[in-house]
Amino acid sequence: MLNGFNTIAPFYDHLANLVFGRSIQSSQKVFLNEIKDCSTILILGGGTGWLLQELLRTNAAGKICYVEASSKMIELTKVAVKNDERVKFIHGTEDDIPVLTKFDTVITNFYLDVFTQKSLCVAVRKIGKSLMPGAYWLVADFTASTKWWQRVLLKVMYYFFRIVSKIESSELPDWRSEIDTAGFKEQKTGIFYSGFILSILYKLPR
Repeated sequence: MLNGFNTIAPFYDHLANLVFGRSIQSSQKVFLNEIKDCSTILILGGGTGWLLQELLRTNAAGKICYVEASSKMIELTKVAVKNDERVKFIHGTEDDIPVLTKFDTVITNFYLDVFTQKSLCVAVRKIGKSLMPGAYWLVADFTASTKWWQRVLLKVMYYFFRIVSKIESSELPDWRSEIDTAGFKEQKTGIFYSGFILSILYKLPR
């Protein structure tokens, strides 16, 4: 949903850090060094822009397409990166990925968890079509847990975001199975916050 996160955009990062400490940012940064220089990068759901700042520092010559459903998040990001000319900003979702561009890297951090299982299947295939053979897919997101406190926290989070941001899902979809089914292969995995957050580096075979 467009602009669903506008209300909480100004304090989104503070809220995440309050609950998860450094785990949220650490999980998103862990595989950035795998991205090659001069890459053409697609970011879906980029948030307030702190990760984009990291990319611009480490991937100086790269071109980045930043797709974000919240206009307020885009405003904050443009300020954070000083409207860097290497970034193309798009107010939208995976439905608005430029069709004439093929990317060699896509980043979806805490983006796939807002979908239902059915809509996620469609979204994953749309993302896959935007990538060239051999492309990397960096994912950081929540995963199903056997720990009772993590299950409770997940339910509270979905309840909160369904009310505040009008997300469509009420439970965590199995995003790993959808990406596997789409043909991507796991290369590396990082575990954070006692196993509640996974970071996975995927590769699309050539």
